[in-house]
Amino acid sequence: MRRFPRHGGWVSPGQIPVQIKDEATMQIPHAVLRPLVLGLILLWSAVAVAKSPEAMIKESFNASLDALMEHHEAIAEDPTVGEELIDEILGPRVHFELMSRLILGRYWNQADAQQQERFVSAFRRNVIRTYSRMLADNIDDAIEMVAGEDEILRVDRVTGPDDRGRATVRTTLRFSEASVPVHYRLIRAEDDDAEWLAYDVVIENISFVTNYRQEYSSAIRRDGVETLISRLEERNERARQRDG
Repeated sequence: MRRFPRHGGWVSPGQIPVQIKDEATMQIPHAVLRPLVLGLILLWSAVAVAKSPEAMIKESFNASLDALMEHHEAIAEDPTVGEELIDEILGPRVHFELMSRLILGRYWNQADAQQQERFVSAFRRNVIRTYSRMLADNIDDAIEMVAGEDEILRVDRVTGPDDRGRATVRTTLRFSEASVPVHYRLIRAEDDDAEWLAYDVVIENISFVTNYRQEYSSAIRRDGVETLISRLEERNERARQRDG
């Protein structure tokens, strides 16, 4: 299992506590950072109409590269530009409620309706803020990876949709230095059969949802759902005040 550096030792992804993982100064090896930035930010954007899960991923990838190349200088100068761009592109194309349900697991039903709504909102803002800053801090690496590369994304296999309207698109990101397996888990939008929403991404066998579920479950067992939600809200508010 891949391990991340921290002060005083090393931890695996599922062991990263909220207060460490959420810090803007956290250190993540570039071997993990690069596919995360591309997988969670660039590839989750989508064009207005996608005929199939495979079409969504392919067309989204090309559109995202164009957006990255167009805005990379502004993102490097002001991280809030990246945050606004990601919110605009990623927000409508990710099923944050389903993602939140899967992350909280059994604790979702233990939370009341208001707590569920607050968690979805706070988690969405936290994710967008965290990864937009990661992109801004490593924008040169991201540009270096994609500049001059042809056929970066290869779709290997599509499974589904199943009876719940869920499908998985298994892809490989091919760079000059390495190839990275990235699997996208999608669900058909309830109000539009032609639209697909992402609810998880698996990079090198590390699931975004599972990673957060392990992390947050530990925090909830220790302090409760309300405390977790409050901490996320407090972090988001501090970041908002810091960024003006």
